[in-house]
Amino acid sequence: METTKKRVRRSAEQRLADLEKKQAEILERQRAALAKIEEARKRLKQSPSTRKETLEQEKRFGRAAQAIAPDWDYRHFIAAIEKVLADTADAADLSVRGEALLEEHGKAKRGRRPKSA
Repeated sequence: METTKKRVRRSAEQRLADLEKKQAEILERQRAALAKIEEARKRLKQSPSTRKETLEQEKRFGRAAQAIAPDWDYRHFIAAIEKVLADTADAADLSVRGEALLEEHGKAKRGRRPKSA
């Protein structure tokens, strides 16, 4: 005798839970896709000249930081920033002083660079 497989009926609550789970998965995929599109849009909007300027600012910051505090690393800089913000320093004064320090210490060394660098 062959036994027939009985059909398992799911309750309405189970089907509803599955639909909600499926909806959550679709929404998560959509969020990821939108974030990816937004990142691509941001990259395209950033012109090459802006990218070059930003890269130069980062290099200047690194050179100035190395000249002012050669033994500090990122942890020290973050702590210093937090301490200054806690003291409620004026952003305009800090900007002027920072620009002066970048001008003084952030310039590249003059002269020819070796090819290995």
